[in-house]
Amino acid sequence: MADKEQAEELKTNAEKKNSGVWRVLDWILTALIIVDGLAIILMGVLIYTQLQSSGLHVRDILSRHNEAETVAEETDLPGVESEDASVSTEGDAPEGDADVIDMTEEAETDDGLTRVTITAAGDCTLGNAQVQSYDSSFDWYYDNKGADYFLANARSYFEDDDLTLINLEGTLTDSTARVEKQYNMKGRPEYTSIMTGSSVEFCSLGNNHTYDYGEEGLSDTKAALVSAGIRYAYNSDSCVYETGEGIKIGIVSVSLVSMGVDRENTLFDEVAKMTADPGIKLIIACTHWGEERVYTANSYQVGIAHRLIDAGVDLIIGNHSHVLQNLEVYKGKVIVYSLGNFCFGGNKNPSDKNTAIYRQTFAFNDGVLTDDIDARIVPFILSSHDSYNDFCPREANDSEKAAIIQKLKTDGASYSDMTIDDDGRISG
Repeated sequence: MADKEQAEELKTNAEKKNSGVWRVLDWILTALIIVDGLAIILMGVLIYTQLQSSGLHVRDILSRHNEAETVAEETDLPGVESEDASVSTEGDAPEGDADVIDMTEEAETDDGLTRVTITAAGDCTLGNAQVQSYDSSFDWYYDNKGADYFLANARSYFEDDDLTLINLEGTLTDSTARVEKQYNMKGRPEYTSIMTGSSVEFCSLGNNHTYDYGEEGLSDTKAALVSAGIRYAYNSDSCVYETGEGIKIGIVSVSLVSMGVDRENTLFDEVAKMTADPGIKLIIACTHWGEERVYTANSYQVGIAHRLIDAGVDLIIGNHSHVLQNLEVYKGKVIVYSLGNFCFGGNKNPSDKNTAIYRQTFAFNDGVLTDDIDARIVPFILSSHDSYNDFCPREANDSEKAAIIQKLKTDGASYSDMTIDDDGRISG
């Protein structure tokens, strides 16, 4: 009996001893956790103090981390490089394969420069010629496809810039009082929605179809554009377009098809007004000139272009030939002699469907334009079908792109030392 009581006493003492050991261990563990917590808090305070003294903030670090993750995710997308974004289409528009090269929009960058990106497209007849039937016409496509159909494959380019300009080759009017001529181009005033829905901010009206429906047609066209918030220029009615950060762009548009001295005087008078205005930092001349279906600029075009640049113009965008003409770099300025047809309702099946959009980013240092050329020609085909015009331009595929760029190189070889690389980037 004594042995049993002694055994129970030993057991009880052991349990008390073990309990005390575990209690001590628990105290030690708790102390360690508290010490670690204090160390982490102290380290955080020291890091935050250091960041504050260096001018950084936690939100800056998180923002940079998120940007890095975004780039990494985009880079991993199949078929998309980190600086590209694929075009999206809406409704029934044919799918395009446009890869948008990031031409940096107007912004202050790390180098202190402010950049403005301009996109230009060629002849856009948003409507029909009077000789066309309704079937498979531009009007038919609008009624069946809607406004967003036509420029779907170029929209991502037009949205990724500071200003998109086109040559509006025709009128937007309900007038029936047409001027007697072979082709009269007319669309409905509501067709401004085609432009506003695809980020077209400016129309050049200086061409040989602006007056197809007389003064009434011209007045209706201007009113439709103003109502839609789209800027335009026409002869002495030039435009000053101000970007979001206050860069003022002067734009003049004159038709020189007649090669008349009065038109030339109007053009150069408007340029002189712009160069005399210190608030205007960039001048663009939109010229309608040359010969139809001819792929190179004639001596008249070259002479006027050089005079314009000598007078202070920074970029020339030409049209009228209905085909792509050569480019030239003169005194560090780019001359685009003709961009050809683009969204062209005036012809249901043009024999030459090659076209292009032109993009250039201008850099300003304290409001002064720098000399660098950051420009690219982007080959397009004016229809998504080879055998007819569906009025929905698409970006050229690889073989078409190579052929268009090679022709531009060949046609422009004798005009200047300008070069165009395989991706359409221009230098000179």
